[in-house]
Amino acid sequence: MGRKVKIVATLGPVTNNRESVYQLIKTGVNVFRLNFSYGTHESHHKSFKLIRECAAELGKEVAIMQDICGPKIRIQGMKDIRDVNKGDKLVMSKTASGSAFSITYPHIIDQLEEGDEVYFADGTVRSKVEKKTDDTLTLRTMTSGQLREGKGVNIPKSGIKMSALTDKDKADLKFAAEIGIDIVAVSFVETASDILEARKILSDNGSDAWIIAKIERKAALKNLDEILDVTDGIMVARGDLGVEAGIFSVPGLQKEMIKKANEKALPVITATQMLTSMLHAASPTRAEISDIANAVYDGSDAVMLSDETAVGDFPVEAVEVMVKTLLDTQTHLPKIKKIKPDKAEGFAHAAAEISGDVSCRAIVSFSTSGYTVRQIAKFRPRKSLYAVTFDEKISHRLALVWGVERIINIDLDISENRMMYQFLQKVNKDEPYIVTMGSQSGVKGSTNMVRLLDDAAREKIFERFEK
Repeated sequence: MGRKVKIVATLGPVTNNRESVYQLIKTGVNVFRLNFSYGTHESHHKSFKLIRECAAELGKEVAIMQDICGPKIRIQGMKDIRDVNKGDKLVMSKTASGSAFSITYPHIIDQLEEGDEVYFADGTVRSKVEKKTDDTLTLRTMTSGQLREGKGVNIPKSGIKMSALTDKDKADLKFAAEIGIDIVAVSFVETASDILEARKILSDNGSDAWIIAKIERKAALKNLDEILDVTDGIMVARGDLGVEAGIFSVPGLQKEMIKKANEKALPVITATQMLTSMLHAASPTRAEISDIANAVYDGSDAVMLSDETAVGDFPVEAVEVMVKTLLDTQTHLPKIKKIKPDKAEGFAHAAAEISGDVSCRAIVSFSTSGYTVRQIAKFRPRKSLYAVTFDEKISHRLALVWGVERIINIDLDISENRMMYQFLQKVNKDEPYIVTMGSQSGVKGSTNMVRLLDDAAREKIFERFEK
């Protein structure tokens, strides 16, 4: 049994080279994240081509995910690094001057009131608004820490109005469409309309890339059901989510979000601080291993490495730790996840169930859009899952989906037997397979057949096409 849960790795200064990318893919990376908070379109395009080249050389399907930065609020106009102690006074203004600093979205100052809290640097420095004037807030710190230009700012108060897509994000989405990015992660999503806006930009520029909604705001939690109705997957972005909702709420929220996404057959990426200790250490802590394992038990399709592979001292070793943890953890999963199938999922559920009752090498899903593959994965079958598709774009994206161990590209044909024959040319011909297929080849959502491709069935196919 191969590895079911996928690994997302962030490309960064220490790994953005041919040797590292090649080694990371070989070690087990399924998806590369390009962080558009940094770099230029030119540098990201070079990374994109490098990943494609290395994946092709290794014969691996690897997805490339663009992570747009969104309206991340940052400190602006702070000339020097500033050490602050509990009880210190800070002045935040729409325009930085003297000791007063500003933020990248100064209009937010208008939406804050005395008593509201403002967090800096991933919540390590917390403060409260003590006094407000037209353009300035006087803050009193509640914790000690260090501030500097560019550090993140979080506003826990609900109802703060900000568009999820900045002008930079819109330009980045157009660029993603131009080069053929497989998956786009949209940051700081609050409503379904944020996803629809991003999808329209991609569509208008010729892209049907999957969209992953990063859940990291309180508003997104309130609107989670409507977001799930329009997105292609979610990321449990535990960094900013922990700051906004409170770190003690994150484990419970993680389980709730993953459960809801699993029920809709949507891929889930669990992210942030999974192997932080491996930034500078060659081995992880026991708690980190447990965190990865619990993400698997919760139902994650993928787990993500951020700084560990972008700027860490042991990027390949971090991926190796992920692989070993995921392989061991999945042996403790139930044979079939007990989720009641929707009416449209009957064939996918049947394939998953039958695979546990009959002898077969794998479940093979012939899929135009990847939807049936995601439906089968929803039920977490123990048998291997092979995806057979006619679209190279879909084959890349399926690298993110739980349990997909092989992705096989064939030519589209109106004859199901001829497509079966193409498939059999690329696998072990002497083993049985459970197959799902649609009556209308190449039509999304037409899957209406589950069959056992056993010795007798294979023999008939070979007799027909090898005369």
